[in-house]
Amino acid sequence: MRFAGPVAFALLGVVLGGFGLAQTGEARRNAASVTASDGAAVTRGTGKGKAKISILVTPEREAAVLTFVQRNHAELADLLGYLKTSQPEEYERAIKDIFRATERMALIQERDPLQYELEVAAWTAQSRVQLLAAKLKMGSSDELLKQLRDALKGQNEAKIALLKHERQKAADRVSKLESDISRFEKNPDDVVDKQLKLLTRAAAEGRPAKAGAKNAVKAKKNVSPPEKKPVN
Repeated sequence: MRFAGPVAFALLGVVLGGFGLAQTGEARRNAASVTASDGAAVTRGTGKGKAKISILVTPEREAAVLTFVQRNHAELADLLGYLKTSQPEEYERAIKDIFRATERMALIQERDPLQYELEVAAWTAQSRVQLLAAKLKMGSSDELLKQLRDALKGQNEAKIALLKHERQKAADRVSKLESDISRFEKNPDDVVDKQLKLLTRAAAEGRPAKAGAKNAVKAKKNVSPPEKKPVN
């Protein structure tokens, strides 16, 4: 890559500080759910007292990150290859940062595959914008500006699709809440009667029944044997 060196250093700070920004609502909330495991250690950040996960870069994790990047933004994979040979410490930091982002998205994939696909699309779109913006630091050209404009358009479209999906999920949750509220408010006495019936049935089939059996056994033990009549 002719521009590998300058672009690598221009993009480095963005890589390490910005990949999480591509994700919206749910992915950011899931950041707190990513816990240390398999060699990851939890350390305290300076100043704010927040726990920070220190990720151990294993060959498996490195391979997973590179596969993800190659699949979704091949040009960034070329940049990482340059960093690995020229700045190994910064390369490792970049791998850790991208690994965290992929782990957050993986948590979403288990619950909502469509949300995951949209998150990946948003990540890819932002990654392209970041790389083109880094190239712009080397010098502007009409072609580069056009590419950056198209990339920004793609980024906005990806964010809109993601936000619309989250809006639909929120609307579904609100609809469910409205249905529950209506059910409780419409016939409150019926709801109470049903709950009372369930509780009394559980009581009849549970502890009182066992207590009744114990009392029956106890009463049987306390019954005096019949008096024997003398034999003439």
